[in-house]
Amino acid sequence: MRGRLYLWYTDGSVGVYDWDRLVETTFSDRVDELVLQSAFTRGDYLYGDMLVPLFKNSEIKQTLFKKFIKASQKNLSVSLKKLRKFEYSKQDNPIPELPTDTCIYNNTLFALTDIGVYSASVHRRDTKFGISQRPKKLWDCPLISIKAAHTSLAMAGGDEGLFELHLNNYSDNLLNSNKVDERIYQISNHHSSMVDWSFASLYSSSYVDSGFLAAFGWDKHQDNGTFQRKFKKIVPDSDIFKKKGFSWGSQEKIYLANSNTIEVAKYTQKRIDSNNESDAFQPLESINFDKPHGDVVSGGIAYFGVIIEYDDSLIVLCSDDTLTTLPESAARWRVYPRSKRYENHLHIIYEDRLVIYSFNHDYFVDQVQKIRGIEYRNRSKNA
Repeated sequence: MRGRLYLWYTDGSVGVYDWDRLVETTFSDRVDELVLQSAFTRGDYLYGDMLVPLFKNSEIKQTLFKKFIKASQKNLSVSLKKLRKFEYSKQDNPIPELPTDTCIYNNTLFALTDIGVYSASVHRRDTKFGISQRPKKLWDCPLISIKAAHTSLAMAGGDEGLFELHLNNYSDNLLNSNKVDERIYQISNHHSSMVDWSFASLYSSSYVDSGFLAAFGWDKHQDNGTFQRKFKKIVPDSDIFKKKGFSWGSQEKIYLANSNTIEVAKYTQKRIDSNNESDAFQPLESINFDKPHGDVVSGGIAYFGVIIEYDDSLIVLCSDDTLTTLPESAARWRVYPRSKRYENHLHIIYEDRLVIYSFNHDYFVDQVQKIRGIEYRNRSKNA
């Protein structure tokens, strides 16, 4: 997010704020500088490979833990009046409607509405408008959920199915899908309420039907030796878990939840072409709750753990095997595992406020062995 906070208001305006300066100016005298940066402005700060040996030192680890605990006990709040001091811009929403979902990718805002998907440039400087006043309408299909990766937008369209919009040219025969508009392909006609990336694959969740994995892989081009993303097959969640419930996935983890249990499976993309399809999905854990929580509304995955939304609460199954319960109904919420600096954030919009939670235990967790949450991988090694 380039150090900027974007807020859509119900009066039809959009505010863009200097998040880094807000944090530093407001809290620097109340929170240790290392904790402040790691928790709120540089979520990647303590993930570096050079720091792993330090965390094996129990004294250093305990010192850091104490600093984070001390900070967590402080009431760090910002009034609307103070927020305005860090305002880059305030403008009428250039998108015709309040978005149902958004993502920012390559300095471009992509916004979904009931009348289609729009794009507009962001992270703009030397202008009074933080978001371009001239958005482009990319497609007129009503969509629900959007995620960007691999120069593509994955989009859930409810009854219309699952789609991809390709920002660059793409070979039709690699998708094995229906082309429905310029650079837009229907990956599946199964109901899709929510979508996320599982490496080159897509995981589609549904509130009215079963979820599924749209499995892709990387095939080597015979002529030039480059690797191309290619569609393989659709795998329903019943083939992964043999149970019913609400399922969701991201990267190597897939989850299925109902009122009192959560099933966890690990997805290995390179095994999807094996003779035995089940080789690609390894059962990891079955988590049982002593007290049923009611119907599952939604779910998400971050590095720091698994988020499950129920009617009256959010539950975070943390990667260190602890559990955090946020006992209040959320209007909207989201995590940012694909960001470079805010992967430890959970943003929740309640009826009367925005709350930003920072989870900082995952720095000290074995990333390969952990079950709750996706594995942090050094981007410089996977670029």
